[in-house]
Amino acid sequence: MEYRVFDAHCDTLCPVFDQGRSIKSNNLHIDLRRMSRYGGYTQIFACWIAPEHRKRALFRCMELIDTFYENQIPGILSIEGGEMIDSLPVLRNLARLGVRIIALTWNDDNALASGVNGKGGISPWGARVIGEMNRLGIYLDVSHLNDRSFWEGAGLAALPLVATHSNSRKICPNPRNLTDEMFLEIVKSGGVAGINFYPPFLAEGAAKIDDIIRHIEHFMALGGEYSIGIGADFDGVEGMLPEGICGCEDLYKVFDRLLQLNYSEEQVRRISCKNFERLFERKEKNA
Repeated sequence: MEYRVFDAHCDTLCPVFDQGRSIKSNNLHIDLRRMSRYGGYTQIFACWIAPEHRKRALFRCMELIDTFYENQIPGILSIEGGEMIDSLPVLRNLARLGVRIIALTWNDDNALASGVNGKGGISPWGARVIGEMNRLGIYLDVSHLNDRSFWEGAGLAALPLVATHSNSRKICPNPRNLTDEMFLEIVKSGGVAGINFYPPFLAEGAAKIDDIIRHIEHFMALGGEYSIGIGADFDGVEGMLPEGICGCEDLYKVFDRLLQLNYSEEQVRRISCKNFERLFERKEKNA
């Protein structure tokens, strides 16, 4: 079976810019050479605003978006940490530059919302931003929100909810993961959750490919066949990946394992690409 891939989250733009790496071929988790081994490969590239860049968040965001376009990288842009959104014109211009998904926070609080380490929720300004995202057709990425912000954000979002890189908290009790109720809310909205390959979000201890499968199977058991995808978090996991996974070239091993477990080829296609593809086909048709 030839696989197509849709991966909803990577941080590859950061080392490409900061270290002067080539996106065509490198020793990072992702490059175009390895992506081309598949029958099709769509990657969402995050503009991650790390803590050390928050005082210059808009400038940092422009550096990463410029890297995306100067290197002619095929894919889709997202924002991870909305510190640069201090006005609606900034948000509108990010949309004009091709940003299609925004995570309001990384792990901490900002003017928009509380991340997983915080105790607050969506701020009044964050609510205005979500309202404008609805109008612009930008999806809300709930991956880094704390529980309160998740539910408040879900109540404000008019588009399907997206968790670009989050797993099941039932399988691995990390606060970055989704409760069953959260995942069901994503399903209800018509959205998708991308399975994250970061070992601490997969298992308590060393992780293997079968730990990735455990999270997929749990979400499947909740009725999530049309709401599961891949959000591997490549180049954002501090060099740690599950045993047997070195980068995008090894994604096929997850899909092979699903086939070995008697998942149908169509079910595997939904997880590997079609569930996320549906969201973006829907958006383009409604643009």
